[in-house]
Amino acid sequence: PRIQGGSPTQSSSTRWIIRPMAEPDRLLILIVRSEEGFDLIVTGLVEAGIGGATVVDSRGLAAILRAELPIFSGLGALVPVETGGRSILSLADEAQVTKAFSFIEGLSEEIRPIGAVVPVLRTIGLRSVGERAEGS
Repeated sequence: PRIQGGSPTQSSSTRWIIRPMAEPDRLLILIVRSEEGFDLIVTGLVEAGIGGATVVDSRGLAAILRAELPIFSGLGALVPVETGGRSILSLADEAQVTKAFSFIEGLSEEIRPIGAVVPVLRTIGLRSVGERAEGS
C-alpha cells in the first residue's frame, strides 16, 4: 500500500510517496580505505546486481582532529596518517547483499572494506529494489 502525504512547505500539487515495505530492502554501507581496491569493489558490486549506489569521499575522525582541531594534535602519533577513503551507500535486496559479501570476503585484507548492512523499513522518494528491477 502506498501512503501519500504532503507537508506545509510543499505546494498542493507536490506529493511525496511514503511506502512501508513488505520485504525490507537493506542499506549496504561500505567504507573503502584502499584506492587500488575501489575499482575492484565497485566491479564486484555490479556483478552482484547492485547497479545503483552513492559514493561519498570520507575522512576518519582522527584525520579531522589532526587537521582541524590543533588541541588534539597530540593524538596524531597514535593514529595512521591516512584515515578515510570512500564510502559506498546502496539499497540492495538480500540476494544482492549475500553475493556482495561473498565477493568482499574473498578480497585480501589490505583492500577489504569495512562493511555493514542495515534493514530499511521505509523509503521516501524512490522505489524499492524489487520495483526498480521490474521497471515499474
